[in-house]
Amino acid sequence: MPQPVTTVVPFASLPSCAGQCGPLYDANGACVPPAAPQADAATYDNCFCAYNALQPFKQGASGVCDNACTADTAGLSSIQGWFTSFCNNKAAAATTTSTSATSSSTKAPGSTNQNGSGDWYASEMLSTHWQWVIMIVIIVVGIIGIWVGACIWRRKYLKKKDRMYELGKGLPSNVAINTQGNLVGPGARDSNYSNNQGMFMSGSGGAGYTEKPKKERKKWTVTSRT
Repeated sequence: MPQPVTTVVPFASLPSCAGQCGPLYDANGACVPPAAPQADAATYDNCFCAYNALQPFKQGASGVCDNACTADTAGLSSIQGWFTSFCNNKAAAATTTSTSATSSSTKAPGSTNQNGSGDWYASEMLSTHWQWVIMIVIIVVGIIGIWVGACIWRRKYLKKKDRMYELGKGLPSNVAINTQGNLVGPGARDSNYSNNQGMFMSGSGGAGYTEKPKKERKKWTVTSRT
């Protein structure tokens, strides 16, 4: 009969009666090649811990190697302690590996979409940050509105300023025209300027602008012929 190529049980570190325990040899031989397919060490260990003849060790020291360790009760307890510790560690490692694999498989579709078209990432960002998107849109629209309003106001201001400049030509430096078309300044009270407001200014005309007198019509007198 071919010998197992791998030994799961550390017989050298266990009590001597472990070498006489048939179920330990049977489990080791059934879970490794050539009896079992070629696999990794974790597969061999899991098979060994699940072997039916060794399951009583999970409840206590009796039921497995009783015939081999009849004179060594402490050795039997030591073998049972090794088995439970060994299998518990393997079970914890398998649980951790399974959890990591599940987490990776769960994230894989999302990762693929992010590296591909990016639709999933875009929709996720929009669903969680839609308030920020709306605020940014409002700010941009407000800035554009303020800029357009400022341009319109500046155009009107320059047009009004040019008109006032044209109306104020010929006035001395100490006289100016305000936005209502009135003369202001230290020299505004001088009658030569205060009453001379021109044709395009409100107010009564003065010496600078005098209306022409109306011509009187001559009456035509009809006389009778003699």
